[in-house]
Amino acid sequence: MITSTKERRAFQRMVINAPVTLYQQHRVLEGVCRDLSANGMGVEINQHDFDVAQPLRVSLATSSNLLPPFEAQARIVRVLEEDKGLLLALEFLPQA
Repeated sequence: MITSTKERRAFQRMVINAPVTLYQQHRVLEGVCRDLSANGMGVEINQHDFDVAQPLRVSLATSSNLLPPFEAQARIVRVLEEDKGLLLALEFLPQA
């Protein structure tokens, strides 16, 4: 029996706590990216009215004006209630 409490993930998560903007059709929402991995990110928000069945665009600003923001298409895989609001678990979609 395995009793390890370590998560088994293909990619390590990085805690970043950076502002992020989410776009879905005409909706725009500002949040805080709590963690980032090669497959997705966790975003803290106050509330949302996104359609969880539709993809959204993520724009994460960089700390340098020399680099463009990180942008990706993603889908919402989970919405978790937390003390400070909601945490959206986003999975990045393959680029077309």
